[in-house]
Amino acid sequence: MDHLLTIPEELFLITVNAQTGRRAFLKSKKFDIILSAAILMDLALHHRIDTDLESVIPDRPEPTGHPLLDSALTQILQEKQPRKIDWWLLKLAEKGSRYREMLVNGLVQKGLLRMEREHVFLGFSASKYPILIQDHEVTEVKTRIKSLILSDDLPDFRDVVIISLAWYGGLLNLLLTDEAIQNRMDRIDQLARMDLIGQAVSRSMRELTQTIVLRMRAKEILGFRTPEEKLDELVEELKALMHIDNDNDLPEWLRKGTDQYGKTLDYIRKTGTNEIVFNARTGKYGLKAGAGTGESF
Repeated sequence: MDHLLTIPEELFLITVNAQTGRRAFLKSKKFDIILSAAILMDLALHHRIDTDLESVIPDRPEPTGHPLLDSALTQILQEKQPRKIDWWLLKLAEKGSRYREMLVNGLVQKGLLRMEREHVFLGFSASKYPILIQDHEVTEVKTRIKSLILSDDLPDFRDVVIISLAWYGGLLNLLLTDEAIQNRMDRIDQLARMDLIGQAVSRSMRELTQTIVLRMRAKEILGFRTPEEKLDELVEELKALMHIDNDNDLPEWLRKGTDQYGKTLDYIRKTGTNEIVFNARTGKYGLKAGAGTGESF
């Protein structure tokens, strides 16, 4: 099937609020890694790259017709020696801002987004940002992925890839509540671990997919980050989830300068992860579903 949208585009649309049209754009290293992984997977599905257990190898040099994918393909073709999958995830992520721009431009050209400029103090304007103008594609991808998680239907390989990248990239919280994720954890884990790959997929394609997912699952590819950097990333993600543009509108546990923000930072230092939740009613912290076992704090 020839899809209108690429895997990177569908993953981006998961972060868009179909009601308000505002994007929940994740400007973080983690999103850049998600984007890099999605690009590699789409190039593999287009038979433009292959793998020999660990390394990415160019297969066919012909352009795919998708500017974002072709830009990455050109970069891969110019490399004089095979590089490991981890290396390419990080290398492509170095151009994260450029690839995000190309991703948005592609959706603008397809008529799904338009660019607007936000006016601020004294008539000066901030950077342009994308606004959704057609919500059917957003609704379709979100409904499709949610339905696959909440049912026992067998997904195709492409949707397994999207679910896996969305889960280990922390995007499923934009589709489902923590309770729904907890209730379907076995199903999500089954999908994300590639246990349902029964389709006629090449060995190299399966190996590429499993390697990328395992790296994301172990968080190895993100490298060392300070607790402050992890909290900044969490704030950006939850601003996206809660559709908050102004930092002053953040809840106290995420708002800099508050005592509760300091406690949040302490909890991240203690657990080593930003995959956390806070219960305002009880004042307790905990780890997200699937993030491991942690103490309440």
